[in-house]
This record gives sequence, C-alpha cells and structure tokens, in this order.
Amino acid sequence: MMITRNQAWNHTAQRTIGVALATVAVVSLSSCAGESGSGGDGDEVNLAMELTLTGVKFAQDTRAGMEAFADEDGNVNLDVQGPPSIDPALAQQQTNNLLTRNPDGFGVSPFPPSLWTRTLQDLTQRVPNSLAYAIKPVETQDEAASSLLKTFVGINDAAHAREAMTTVIELGGLDTDTTGDVILGQCVPGDTGVLAERVDAWRDVASELLPNTNVEVFDSKVEPQANTAAWDQQLRAHPDTVLAIGACDQDGPSIYKVKKEQGYDFAAGALETSPETLTGVEDGTLLATSAVNWYLQGYTVARLLTEGARGDALPEGFVDIGATLITSDNVAEIIKRDSSPEETAAWYAPKIEELFADLDANTYPLEEAW
Repeated sequence: MMITRNQAWNHTAQRTIGVALATVAVVSLSSCAGESGSGGDGDEVNLAMELTLTGVKFAQDTRAGMEAFADEDGNVNLDVQGPPSIDPALAQQQTNNLLTRNPDGFGVSPFPPSLWTRTLQDLTQRVPNSLAYAIKPVETQDEAASSLLKTFVGINDAAHAREAMTTVIELGGLDTDTTGDVILGQCVPGDTGVLAERVDAWRDVASELLPNTNVEVFDSKVEPQANTAAWDQQLRAHPDTVLAIGACDQDGPSIYKVKKEQGYDFAAGALETSPETLTGVEDGTLLATSAVNWYLQGYTVARLLTEGARGDALPEGFVDIGATLITSDNVAEIIKRDSSPEETAAWYAPKIEELFADLDANTYPLEEAW
C-alpha cells in the first residue's frame, strides 16, 4: 500500500536521537530480529549490489548498512561492487558480471539512468527481485510510470538540497537585499538526474530568497584533488561570492579547504558528512550540511531484498529513508555517530525500527521522489 503526500521535506527523519535511546533500540532491534524474518531463521540468500562509485564516504556508509543487515541476519551472502569513481560503462559491466552468478536479489544505483536502459532490462528479466537505490531508476518524473524497477530506496533530492541551502542562507544572515555571487558546484555536468535536481532546487531557492544575486553553476569535478582545484579557481574568479555550496560529497571538503586557506568570508554549506565537512561545520567555516541517511539506506536495501527472496513482495514505489540536517547544534552528535561502527549502529537503530514498524507509511508513489 502507498500513501500520498506533498514534497515538503519530512522533518521527522531529522529528529536528534539521544545515545541512550539508540542503545535501547539496538537491544530491541536484536530481540525482534527473528520476528522480521532475519536472525538466520530464513533460507540462505545471495544478494548482489552495484554502487554508483566506491571511493567516497557515502558509498562506504551505504555498504556498511548492507553489511550490518547481513551480519544481523546471519544467512545472507553479499557481493558488493562499484567503480572507484563515476564510470557508467564499468558499473554496467560489473552488473552484468554479477548477473552471471544468479543472485536471489539485486540492488543497483543506475547513474545516469538514461545510459542503463538495456542493462536494466536484462536485470529485471533475470532477477525480478530487484530494486534501485540512491539513484532513481528513470531520469524524470514523467517517466516514473514506465520504470522497469518498481521500487526505489532513497530520498527526494530536490527537497534535501533545498533545506540545506535555505539553512545556510538563514544562518549566514543573507536576505532579499543581498547582492553578489552564489556559486553552485555540480561535479558531473548534466541537465537531468540527481545532481541536476539538487542544483535546480538551489536555483529556485536563490531566486526566491536571494533575488539580487548572480547565480553561477560550474563543473566542480568528481576526483577529489581536481574538485579542490576547481573550487579554488572558481572562487578566485568570483571575489564577490556571498554563498557557496556543492551538490557532491567531494564539494564540502574542497570548499572548507579553500575557504580556510584563502581566508574567504562568505556563507558556505555542503552535502554529506566527509570528515572535513563535519570539521567545517564544527569550526564555523561551513554553516550547515545535510546528509542522506546512507547507512539506513544500505540496511533497508539489503533487508527488503532478503525478505523478497524469502517470499515477501517488495514495496512498490519510493521508500523514503530521509536525511539529517547538521549544524553547530548537532554536529558533535554526528561526529560521535561516525566515530566507530558501534556508534553508527546505535545511532541508526531507532531509525531502522521506526521505518520497518510501518513501512507503508514511508512508501510513496515513485513520482514523489522528485
């Protein structure tokens, strides 16, 4: 069953959760594992997972969530692959290789979807128990009804980006009278797809809240060193910058480094939780970052596919795993969360319990992922 909603961001997913509550939830989650079909009581399941890329923190967090469920279940074999950087050809080659192993379930991040049509056809024909995660299975909202993959685990990226930039504007004291340049980084150019959705949302926010500024979008590059160099060059070329933010995991550390090294004074934000990004929020160089609940995403994908392999139907539509807004108010909590696998598991345990206590309430029509 699916329910409808508007596309306003789900603030419930961003509540701060105390460590004590998280610890209690870990015990609770473990005690009910057998009731959910995990805990080793089910048939052995072989899962294949294809990541967008492996060389950044969000991918590592996603994999950690997958592995956490496999360990909890005790009867799941995971095969997780992905190119080290954005490489759609290699990612599809890896996907085809994984298909030859006849997995019982398959999770895939098809970036960009327009290049994956043939591969997704093969995937859905050979492994009906398949879903998309992180990257929506089609490019646009209009294509949602014709998607080959009917389940998507992820977030509404436009809403995610909109909240991050709005928070940076508020914390930076910017308003409709502000003038200067707003610099937006997009590490993979394109007019459609998740990164374009984030940047388009930022354009809309700037138009509404900073109407007297000049908005510049540039190719901030995928590779970390190239990303830092690109930000350095861009900011040098725009001395009147009043706000800078990037759509990719790599952008936060680069903005932090360049801003610190050059002594720039402008409002800055980021997405995701690279260590440098969290340090930047902690010391005030960055005002805010918003991060997808990647560990929850990985756990959810592995659990849904395992339950699907054991006979439960996959939920059809968009399973919203939410994001967490991070400012100076809660950055210490997030740093602690990321300090060890145990802290990560404890922090996410209540979110896992809440999501699976009523999965229908967090599953929406695929169209609402835009």
